[in-house]
Amino acid sequence: MKRLTSLPAYKITFWTCFVPSLAYILFYEFLLTKFASYSDTLFKLGLIFKQVSYSITAASIFYFVTQYIGIFIPREQKKIKILPIVYRNAVTIDGVLSGLKLNLDYEWGDVKDSDKFRKALNKINTDNPIDNFENWYHYLFFIKSQLLELTRAMAFHHDVLSKEFFQELLIIEQLLMSPITFAGYKVLAVSNLSYAEVDLQEIFIHSQHLQQLREKEFKKYEKEIEKDGKDYRATYYQEMKK
Repeated sequence: MKRLTSLPAYKITFWTCFVPSLAYILFYEFLLTKFASYSDTLFKLGLIFKQVSYSITAASIFYFVTQYIGIFIPREQKKIKILPIVYRNAVTIDGVLSGLKLNLDYEWGDVKDSDKFRKALNKINTDNPIDNFENWYHYLFFIKSQLLELTRAMAFHHDVLSKEFFQELLIIEQLLMSPITFAGYKVLAVSNLSYAEVDLQEIFIHSQHLQQLREKEFKKYEKEIEKDGKDYRATYYQEMKK
């Protein structure tokens, strides 16, 4: 039952409504009508079930024409064109945060290990220049700006994203809005990044989950995305040759 309910709406409609109803109609019209009914009640029940089956079949066909062909297929085509952009942005987020981990000297560390992560942050002198920035406060503000631009660009296409993927984006964006961690100037009189431990750790963790979802979802649509890209390149290059 759980497996059935996880299917897309059109597949549920096809297997639970259209197929049983059509099967009963064929069974009734081509087999039951050849035999006399045992009673008037059974005959009337057969007619009722037949009428209901015709109604369900007609409603299913109407659904497929209006919802599946008219809405679902165009939406899936739109999704196939947008998802590669979204996934590339997700990879870019991972790259930005990998650079941050490298600057934290925690490139290979487990971000879920709170004690080791805290020690790494305590070693950072926030007044020191980093990556051509005056100090860590300006650097973190730059990181925030990059990540916000990426997450908001991805969230704009929320209608083609899975619920989990979109939720992770919202969580990361909320963490980026921390008034202290990514303020861009020295708010607290501290000489290390201990004050940013919770926000940074959660951002790293949720980004890891985001990348796992990206890989999982990309495999789901990989063939369609590759086919769409191949068709686009074939069409584009043909136009270029004209």
